[in-house]
Amino acid sequence: MSTKTKPPAKLGGLRFKNAVTPWLFILPGLVFTFIFRYYTTFQAFWISLHDYDVAEPPGDFIGFENYIALFKNADFWSAWKNTLIFTVLSLLITFFIPIIQALFLNEVRRGRGMFTTLYLIPTMIPLSINVIIWKWIFNPNYGLANAIVTFFGGEPQTWYSDPTLTKLCIILPGILGGGFSVLMYLSAIMGVDRDIYEAADIDGCYGFKRLWYITLPNIRFLIMIQMILAVIGAMQILDQPLQYTTGGPNGASTSIALHINNLMVENVNYGKAAASGVILLVVIAIITAVEMKLDKSEKK
Repeated sequence: MSTKTKPPAKLGGLRFKNAVTPWLFILPGLVFTFIFRYYTTFQAFWISLHDYDVAEPPGDFIGFENYIALFKNADFWSAWKNTLIFTVLSLLITFFIPIIQALFLNEVRRGRGMFTTLYLIPTMIPLSINVIIWKWIFNPNYGLANAIVTFFGGEPQTWYSDPTLTKLCIILPGILGGGFSVLMYLSAIMGVDRDIYEAADIDGCYGFKRLWYITLPNIRFLIMIQMILAVIGAMQILDQPLQYTTGGPNGASTSIALHINNLMVENVNYGKAAASGVILLVVIAIITAVEMKLDKSEKK
C-alpha cells in the first residue's frame, strides 16, 4: 500500500505563499505610513536646516540657525508655556470625566443603550458649531456665563478677552465629556471578570472600596493608554485656540501648534515652522517614553 506525498517543490511553494501573503496585505499600509508619516518627518527636519525658499527649494543650508533663533524668541517660549498650561488644564478638567461617565453607565440596568447614544451624539457636532455655542455662552454682554456669575453676586467677566481666563474658557467645553472614550472605558469595565466582584462581595468589599481596589486597577491599562493619547492631543492643540481666540489676547492662548501655523501662514517662514515642529515631536516623544516607562500595569 503506497501513500501519496506532496512534491518538495510544491510544498516549498506553499510555504513561501503562506509566508508572503500576510506581508502583501499589510504592505500598502506600511508604504503609506512611511510616506505620509516618516518621510514627511525626515523632510521637515531637512527643511528646518535651511532658509527655505519656496521659489528655489530648499534654499540656503544654514544648519541649526533656525533652532537657535527659536530658542531666543520670546513668542516661542510663551507658546510653550501656554501649551503646558493647556495640557495641565485638559488633564485636570476633562480627562477623568469619561471614566466617571462610564462607571455610572456600568451601573445602569435599563436604558443603557439610550444613554450611550446620548453620549455619542455630541461627537457628531462639528467643532465650529461648538465654538459658536460656547462663544454665545461666554459673551461678555449677553452670555449665560455672566448671567450666572452676576446671579450669585459676582462681577461680569470678559472671558475670552481676559488673558487669565481665556485658556480655561477654551478647555472648559470638554467638561461635558462623552464620545468614544466613554464606550472604551465602559467596555473595559464590563470586561472585568464577574468572579472577582463576587469574591469581593463575600469579603465585604463594597462601594468605593470595590471601585478603588478592583475596577480601576483592572482597567488601568486603558487609563494609561488614554492618558498618553490625551497628553499627545493636548500638546498639539490647534483648532480650539485658533477658532475661539486666534491665539489672543496678546498671544495668551497661542499654543505651540498655533505658533507653528502662524510661522507658516502669516510669516511664510517654513524653516522655522519645520524646526518648531521637530522640537514639538521630540518633546512629545520624550514625554510619551516617560509615561510608558512609568506604566506598570502590564508588568508583573
